[in-house]
Amino acid sequence: MSTDRRRPNPRGEGSRLRIDLVNAASHLLEEGGGEQTLSLRAVARQAGVAPQSVYLHFADRKALLVAVYEARFGELLDVLAAAAGPDARGRLRAVCLAYCRYAERHPGHYQVLFGTAGSPGWEPDEMAGLPALHLLDSAVRACTGDPAPGIAPATLCLWAALHGLTVLRRDRPSFPWPDLDGLVDALLTAHAGAART
Repeated sequence: MSTDRRRPNPRGEGSRLRIDLVNAASHLLEEGGGEQTLSLRAVARQAGVAPQSVYLHFADRKALLVAVYEARFGELLDVLAAAAGPDARGRLRAVCLAYCRYAERHPGHYQVLFGTAGSPGWEPDEMAGLPALHLLDSAVRACTGDPAPGIAPATLCLWAALHGLTVLRRDRPSFPWPDLDGLVDALLTAHAGAART
């Protein structure tokens, strides 16, 4: 936790504090504090600013969590977009592995993505995760050829399976899990078989 006072931004870079506050909140969440325990005072302390400085950029805790949610989903989207494969199935496999590995490397961030932010009561324009879901949908459709409008049911089922696999591996680390690559391959094989029936 930072106890040093933050240096003021150079002239013309006042918006930098907003980014620093989002990063401070992200750091605290990644350190293992859940979003329920995140306080604006702790974020200010981590960023090295006075607590009232937070209110210059965020009206309340929810507004800060939305900003963290957007930043982390942007990060996840970048990770998924960078996943590549030799063909459509290889790309889908790479996207699925990238999703699971992001969750393993950033458990605190992943928890924020599927915590309060995005739950009932949040506004549709706060659903920053939709581009990542659309990217997964595009990878699924490249394999299935599904032309139906909206997000394909096969995509939603695969997403639910990936999320379940990710959360189970996180919450049951003593279970003798096979390696992640093998699990994703088995998941995609089962998913493809179910899609054909």
